[in-house]
Amino acid sequence: MLQTKKGDFIQNMTSIKGIGNDILEIARMQKSIERQGKPLLNRLFTAKEQAYCAKYNQKEKRFAGRFAAKEAIAKALGTGIGKKLSWHDIEILADTQGKPIVHFSEKAKKQFHNPLMLISISHSDAYATAIAIWLE
Repeated sequence: MLQTKKGDFIQNMTSIKGIGNDILEIARMQKSIERQGKPLLNRLFTAKEQAYCAKYNQKEKRFAGRFAAKEAIAKALGTGIGKKLSWHDIEILADTQGKPIVHFSEKAKKQFHNPLMLISISHSDAYATAIAIWLE
């Protein structure tokens, strides 16, 4: 059985439609933020994501983790980021326990038939990594 973000259990999961993962050097994200600043953050992250990450001392780790998660989700969906899916079509927020939760734009919900996506984000001093599993 699988528990959803609302605490309900999925008993008859039919299949995994896609899996994606990504890894990113945190220093690379930090350098990009230093060079490009707010325009980069606005292009890659929603206002809510930026507010969440800004609360932390090492915010570059949070941004790198969310970037990796968006890449992993795009890979699981089979599209990548581009014409069919934009950075803002995917929003990664956290529940009250800090667990990352995926929110899709209305466009993405319609295009991918309201996808159920599970994600996990991890980071060390040097890397951020994420995995995404698209469930049917």
